[in-house]
Amino acid sequence: MHTVRERIAELTGAAPAPRPTQPPLQAPFQARHVELSAIASLDDEKAQPTPRLLALAIDAAEHARKIALPEISARLPHPPLYPDIWPGEHYKLLAGITLTLQPKLVVEIGTGSGLSALTFKQFLPSGGRVVSFDLRSWRESKDTVLREEDFTDGMLAQYGEDLSNPLLIPNYLHLLSRAEVIFLDASKDGETEIKLLRNLESIPFEKPPLVILDDIKLWKMLKIWREIKKPKLDVTSFGHWSGTGLVDWVK
Repeated sequence: MHTVRERIAELTGAAPAPRPTQPPLQAPFQARHVELSAIASLDDEKAQPTPRLLALAIDAAEHARKIALPEISARLPHPPLYPDIWPGEHYKLLAGITLTLQPKLVVEIGTGSGLSALTFKQFLPSGGRVVSFDLRSWRESKDTVLREEDFTDGMLAQYGEDLSNPLLIPNYLHLLSRAEVIFLDASKDGETEIKLLRNLESIPFEKPPLVILDDIKLWKMLKIWREIKKPKLDVTSFGHWSGTGLVDWVK
């Protein structure tokens, strides 16, 4: 549809005046990685943290303050050595959560480089296990820090499945229903996480797990995080700079 000015210019043969443009919104500072996000009031947020979440966050942060992850950091070829960075990265917080909850089963959705899987594994209680789901094998990732020997003791396993597909959930119900910690670190495309959260609703958990969401401050994750109605707590200051959220997955 033409504007009035464009139509007049078309009839008279004159060049239309350029439209005024807004400069792109930019951060008022520079950093290694900058993305736009948003802030929102919490007094009108219906999902408030439970005492369990508040106590867990405090205990996990206290553990994180004392934790060192040199063996995991040593697997990275060059800086930044993410497991050593805290606050700012979430690895020490994940370790602190594991020490606090002592889960027998951690389910990770999104293997990535494998740093989080190794962190969970290192701090599991005796008999504990980490099961990671991803669309591709860890062997196909150019950024992986995982090695064959990480899987030989049975404490770490990976399945190449898309758990955003509800048709696949029954195949792993025996496993997923026993999860005590679920770490969602998927694609952040604004759709996959919605599907994953919806599928979690269909699982009859033996006891309410703690669900950890990564990157909740990213633009496509803001609405997803805001619309979670279960008890939750934003712990970004003690986790990942791009956002870390804890959800008490009660019915």
